[in-house]
Amino acid sequence: MEIIQRFETKVFRYGIIIGIIFRVIRLVHEFLIDSPPSVLLLGGFNLLLFGVVIFLLNRKHFQIAYIIFFLQILITSIFTWNNAGGWNGSIPYILFLVMSGAVITSHGLLQIFILLAYGTVIFLFSFTTVLNSFSAINPNYSLLSREFDFLINTAVLISLTFYLKENFLSYRESVELTNERLKDSSEKLMDQTQQLFQQQVELNILRSNLETIITGKINESQNKAEILKEYSFVNSHHVRAPLARVLGLIDLIEFENQRNNFSSDALHKIKKDAEELDVILKKINTVIS
Repeated sequence: MEIIQRFETKVFRYGIIIGIIFRVIRLVHEFLIDSPPSVLLLGGFNLLLFGVVIFLLNRKHFQIAYIIFFLQILITSIFTWNNAGGWNGSIPYILFLVMSGAVITSHGLLQIFILLAYGTVIFLFSFTTVLNSFSAINPNYSLLSREFDFLINTAVLISLTFYLKENFLSYRESVELTNERLKDSSEKLMDQTQQLFQQQVELNILRSNLETIITGKINESQNKAEILKEYSFVNSHHVRAPLARVLGLIDLIEFENQRNNFSSDALHKIKKDAEELDVILKKINTVIS
């Protein structure tokens, strides 16, 4: 939508320039054929309004500029209708030309409003005499004047058509260049997608290998845990059981020695080492379990 608005504004600015040139030429023409002072004043007022339109356009007041531009042409056409020959003159041609410009340079409700206003005026001139009283017939408006007006209008139409063609060609080149960039971007995106796909495949392979490695480590840990459990069982039943019996026998021997008032340093040392060994085995069982 923003691109369309920029295009409409660009064409509208060009239309203002053409309108100013056309209004100056027509004002000179009206002066040469001795048009009424009211017609000449209206032409000068048109040029002033063109300046107002440019000012509003530069201030970003687009809709107000459009309305003033198109309505002042329509009002001027009403007040100069008979002065420029009526239906036999150039004003009907101007109205249809400006309506075409409204279609190109506006959209939405603004466009509908402008076309309805122009259509209403054309309808009233076609089927009624309501608007005829707003302008007087100029006897100096000759066939030569009519041909001059048509020549100027044709030049305006050719100029506008040429401008639109140049803009269209420029726009088409811009679109083609954009399409080429999009094509390049698309190809790069496809290459990147392919690379990402390949990396994803490699990641899947790595993940599968990691899962295999982790599974192997888990199995290895489980096997070691089983071995440790088995060692704990052996430690509890095959090592500590004989050690406990040895400690029991030492206690009996000491009891007998006490009854007989006999002391043995060797036996005491054996008991101490056996108790230390028992403590170590208990710690091992605690860690394993």
